[in-house]
Amino acid sequence: MLTSLIFLAGCFALLALALWAAFPLPSLDGRRASTALAGQDTRIAAAIAPVAARHPGTSGIYLLPDALDAFAARVEMIRTAERSVDLQYYIWNNDLSGRILLSELVRAADRGVRVRLLIDDNTTAGLDPMLAGANAHPGIEVRLFNPLTLRRVRAANYLFAFPRLNRRMHNKSLTIDGAVTIVGGRNVGDEYFGAEQDGLFIDMDALAIGAVLPDVSAQFDRYWNSRSAYPAELLIAADRAKPMAILRDPPESNSTRGQQYREAIAATAFIRDAMAQTLNWQWTEVRLFSDDPAKALGAEPPESLLINRLKPVIAGAEGSFDLVSGYFVPAGSGTELLTGLARRGVDTLVVTNSFAVTDVPLVHAGYVKKRQPLLEAGVQLFEVRPGAGGRSEDPSHSATRFSGGGESLHAKTFVVDRRLLFVGSFNFDPRSAELNCEMGFLIDSPYLSGLVADGLRERLPEHSYAVALSPEGELQWGDTGGGRRGVLTTEPGTTAGNRTAVWLLSHLPIDWLL
Repeated sequence: MLTSLIFLAGCFALLALALWAAFPLPSLDGRRASTALAGQDTRIAAAIAPVAARHPGTSGIYLLPDALDAFAARVEMIRTAERSVDLQYYIWNNDLSGRILLSELVRAADRGVRVRLLIDDNTTAGLDPMLAGANAHPGIEVRLFNPLTLRRVRAANYLFAFPRLNRRMHNKSLTIDGAVTIVGGRNVGDEYFGAEQDGLFIDMDALAIGAVLPDVSAQFDRYWNSRSAYPAELLIAADRAKPMAILRDPPESNSTRGQQYREAIAATAFIRDAMAQTLNWQWTEVRLFSDDPAKALGAEPPESLLINRLKPVIAGAEGSFDLVSGYFVPAGSGTELLTGLARRGVDTLVVTNSFAVTDVPLVHAGYVKKRQPLLEAGVQLFEVRPGAGGRSEDPSHSATRFSGGGESLHAKTFVVDRRLLFVGSFNFDPRSAELNCEMGFLIDSPYLSGLVADGLRERLPEHSYAVALSPEGELQWGDTGGGRRGVLTTEPGTTAGNRTAVWLLSHLPIDWLL
């Protein structure tokens, strides 16, 4: 038996070595470096300049919690651009919203705008024709971050390059003319811009101008010119490209969502109001937190990791700490941080997904074993429940989503002392902390922090289960949704099989992967 296992392990190692040799990363010799284009001579930059001059050293922030607003703002920004559009995303789906945004990029490039599109290659299955087509435009350059070299049998890449491919670029930003940017939690896909939204802070983006813009552009340049960013033409054959005419004018959709997108685009006026100097920016100090792209190669020093620079901010909370994280796996150090806050009297509140709405049950397994110590220390714990018209609470009607959307929480934000607000891509889990590259804004604004904290607490009773311990120390879920007022002693949305599977997964040593 042992001999057979050794033989199989040897065969696997030889196969991995053969694949590694057969499908190496292409050489980056000859790749052109480029940097952000300043936009002082563009209309948007000229409109913003006098407003920014009245608020020297600060940034203007406008929050975008609404999904349709967030989509329409992106379209409006791309349509306004005159010199450059720089985008980096973890996911760009080939669905309605993805095709609309890509068509806007092609049209921007048609009018002479330089477009740089950096996409993490982990989730691009089936997108090679679209990406190659866009890259064929003389005004668009597409780069793939940490790419898979074997394009057609993608899963095989993990047999010979797992340590590298396990690290991804999770950053999300869009910047035009070096003057306006959107940073936050949304990828590009219909599930992130869902027209039907009655959930609880499903996601959050921040529109920004002012002093933080050069930092955002410099951050993009670091990733764009990093050792992990590969020109698309080195990996995707040009003959696979989708025709430019289809990218420029994607087939129209008569779906309800398509109509809602069109109406939202027609009605939105964020950039028009910014150019008219009438948008209600909140001017304050904003710091960009970002991992170095070397993290994707396992080469970022621990002291520069985003999490290690955020920890002192969180640990410094004196009165309250509100955390919203769709993927919440606090592990050892995170649990110690949160329980430490609660034990010294900080009002500590955490909101994450319930099993009934999570799209990643494996992540839920990493979270469940931390509920007891968090609650015992005094952390207030809430789990988002299915919304009206959304997923059924009956476990026999369960469904899954790839990432966010509907009533599944995807936001990554926290508030410290009703003064500091973080909006970005960082999940409170080991993957974001140790493996993936992340970014986000830390916004020093009592006004915006108060809006988020108050809105969160006002909507929690209707949209979430309040998790607590019974007098006997058993978990229970308070349910006040839909006018109900009751207590559940079995985890909502689960079956005995679900609970057994989650319990077994929670005992595996896989937290570092979650």
